[in-house]
Amino acid sequence: MKIAPLLCLAVASIASSAAYSLRTLDNGLTVIVSRDESAPVVTICIAVKTGSTCQTEADCGLAHFYEHMFFKGNAQIPDQTAYNARMGELGIVQNGSTSDEIVRYHVTLPSERLSEGLEFMYYAIATPLFDEDEMAVERSVILNEYQRDTTNPYWDYWKARETVLHPSAPWRANGIGLPEVITSADRSVMDAFRATYYTPDNCALIIAGSVDEDSAFALAERWMSAWEHGGRSDYDELPMLVEIARDTTVAIPSIPGVELVSIDYVGPSLVTDPSATDAADVWGTCLDMMNGEFYRDLVTNGPFMDVSAGFYTQRYAPVISFSGTPRPGRSTEAVQALEQEIDQLLSPSYYDGYDLHAATESLRRHRLLAEETSYDVAVESLAFWWVVGGGLGYYDTYPDSLALVTVDDVAAFLDEYVAGRPSVTFVMSPVEGGYAE
Repeated sequence: MKIAPLLCLAVASIASSAAYSLRTLDNGLTVIVSRDESAPVVTICIAVKTGSTCQTEADCGLAHFYEHMFFKGNAQIPDQTAYNARMGELGIVQNGSTSDEIVRYHVTLPSERLSEGLEFMYYAIATPLFDEDEMAVERSVILNEYQRDTTNPYWDYWKARETVLHPSAPWRANGIGLPEVITSADRSVMDAFRATYYTPDNCALIIAGSVDEDSAFALAERWMSAWEHGGRSDYDELPMLVEIARDTTVAIPSIPGVELVSIDYVGPSLVTDPSATDAADVWGTCLDMMNGEFYRDLVTNGPFMDVSAGFYTQRYAPVISFSGTPRPGRSTEAVQALEQEIDQLLSPSYYDGYDLHAATESLRRHRLLAEETSYDVAVESLAFWWVVGGGLGYYDTYPDSLALVTVDDVAAFLDEYVAGRPSVTFVMSPVEGGYAE
């Protein structure tokens, strides 16, 4: 079948990156400033190169526990009550998040309070007290989170993915942590984690909003220079995490009404094959647009109620995933149909009628949405890409790289990472009338 000509067209330009300036302090802290005068506010974000991927079996859950302790007592603010009062004085909106490969903390406040906001963040990041009473409160919160997660109907699926896709170190994919680690963690354990990962040479400070760049850099140096260099982080030397040695099928019993099929492959890493991730992004977006053969074969005329295929950019745990919800009682048929579809989509002729231009435009819009406000720029864009991309080079070139992706690039990506490669098939179905291999 002839390939539609539009597949070979390159997009001239997607979108420029958010404007920013970058400097490095003497203690190793990367400072990034992005000016946006659309509102009189500023977001201060600290991105830390850590997360569950840094964990060992002995400290599984500390990355998440540490996040809970960030906005607590420190050398300047003694306890949670004082913390809340100070946030009210400064008009701060704050939050933190822990994911597989990055931890982020941010505050948003009026731009005229930038100096006070930086002072606030310095004491939080550099001088935590890890008060035992406050740790007891957050320990209980996390254990309750864990208990709630275990009641989710997809809990067994999540745990199976940890064990099967990451056999050498499943704890590196465990964000919530192990209850025994959370229960036993004390001040000394938390302080050791801080000394390893919460040092300026392992972090970036992003300031985005209505600020003068030179003044922002001067204030960053004033407040952050006392934060001591550590040099202990192993983040950039961590081994790859996903391992699939052979084709494997994992059957997971579920409750009635809960069915799922997923077929997963090892994907390209930003560390080892960054160029392939561009083709992977365009390909996954193309299939997810629900207007081509993939959706028609598997949903419109097939055994699935919904289906998706995609790739999530990661340094250490990149996975290519095909997944969907089968119609009740049709899990076995759904696996067979998905396997057949994967075989077909390896051929360039499969993409006749798909529009790589439209997929690239969809990615462009997503990029613009991720930079709509100074908060988005600081927290969702610059922080994420500085950590996961190993700096902002990938972020800067991403739009132009996407514009150059052709169907030949997509075919090369699939040939390298899917064709003939081992995969893991996960099947969730009720015990009665469940999946039959």
